[in-house]
Amino acid sequence: MLDHYFIDAYNVIHKSSYLRQQAQRDLELARETLLEMSFAFSLVGQNEITVVFDGKELQYDIPILHRLGNAPNLHIFFSPHGTTADTVIERKIYQAQNRMRCIVVSNDRSLREQCRGMGAMTMEADSFISTIKQMQQRTQEQLSSRVKSRATLIEDRLNSRSLEALAAIREEIVSAGDKRKKR
Repeated sequence: MLDHYFIDAYNVIHKSSYLRQQAQRDLELARETLLEMSFAFSLVGQNEITVVFDGKELQYDIPILHRLGNAPNLHIFFSPHGTTADTVIERKIYQAQNRMRCIVVSNDRSLREQCRGMGAMTMEADSFISTIKQMQQRTQEQLSSRVKSRATLIEDRLNSRSLEALAAIREEIVSAGDKRKKR
């Protein structure tokens, strides 16, 4: 069963040391970065991700939503007018069938305590970003090791015993060919 992460989007953006710096320069870029990281985490990490933003009116101001396409494990919500992202997340945790697999990502202590009281786990913004970066690094390492280990010659793929056996067979074939030529 997948872990289901519920991300308090603006809290994570403004509280994580990584995204906060981006948000100070360009809030839209920080939103896009969070969504791209969440998208990658949902695909590679095989996790379900629900990102909740405050404010329904922002729904149409995030162009990356069109570029991300259809990610089956990534859900993006905007809180209705007069409702906070915290309230949306609390409701989703309350409605979740397996709250023990739910992880609320926020630095909002009140939200974290409320969700822990319902059986969910919690994670602070920097821990979440760190988890994603570690996952991305492991993925990069795995990909680069696969590329390095992809040999172009069969000899590069065989162990020394197999190479010796093939060399012996080659010698037999060569000597058999030499004997035929002499006849």
